Amino acid sequence: MDIPLWILLVPLACVIFFSATFLVFNIFHLARYGIVGRGALGMILAYIISYAAVLLLGLIALSGVAWTESVPLVNVLPFSGESSSHLGL
Repeated sequence: MDIPLWILLVPLACVIFFSATFLVFNIFHLARYGIVGRGALGMILAYIISYAAVLLLGLIALSGVAWTESVPLVNVLPFSGESSSHLGL
């Protein structure tokens, strides 16, 4: 049995969604309840830029993967069908 690599993108999309929600939540609270001034605006801008940079670097790193390929389940799980041990020992 083979596992397609694109399945790994589903948890990644969930992490990106939750971190983007957290980003918007934090920006709202910094803008609404933070001290108004250049420092607060600088922190919000630095936060957005750093989030965008990490997201861009992650997307660049993932762009080289062939997501249509499959990985055999035997290579992923720590056991083979020949052993009587549950852990393949």
